[in-house]
Amino acid sequence: MYIYLIRHGESFEPAIEHYDTAKGTINPPLTDMGLRQADRLALRCKDIGFDAVISSDLTRAVQTAEKIAVAVSCELSVNSAFREIDMGDIYTKSWTDFPDIYAQWALHNEDIPYPNGENGEAVWSRCRGEIEKIVTAGYDRIAIVCHGGTIRSVICGVLGIPQQKRFFFGAPLENCSVSIVRYKNEYKMFYLHSFNDCSHLCG
Repeated sequence: MYIYLIRHGESFEPAIEHYDTAKGTINPPLTDMGLRQADRLALRCKDIGFDAVISSDLTRAVQTAEKIAVAVSCELSVNSAFREIDMGDIYTKSWTDFPDIYAQWALHNEDIPYPNGENGEAVWSRCRGEIEKIVTAGYDRIAIVCHGGTIRSVICGVLGIPQQKRFFFGAPLENCSVSIVRYKNEYKMFYLHSFNDCSHLCG
């Protein structure tokens, strides 16, 4: 099985005007550039084909995933477990408001949560059960359209890497990039097959 972890297209910068009261988080849509990126990504995915397409429930991911689902003639499933990491107070304040926490967080020696938000382990905890369901579903190829922080946390989780090491994956993790995790059922093990591929956006 191949699990394609796909980051959404370029979105507007998180701002208070994008606060989604229903979801309780900042939820900006794709920019025009992000929509064009998603179109090019969908063309690539049409040649791959997927058994299923799953998206985070945040707008930027859904907008990206909808284009993929149409291209591969596959129903889109929306799952809030694959939301971006909750950055808590950082969405509306700044790290300068939390100098002591930032001094420790910036070292990436520990999986320190954002102020009033999540850490990597919290993200992996909500994604783990969904990944287990996917593994047992018998798919050949599946796309999960989500977010940079989520992708890093899932990769750390399936490979057994400490979550604080996620910051060293992709600097940056590109918009509409594709990272592929392979699961070999005979060994019950995950392998990182490719990471942060955005070649389809070039040229």
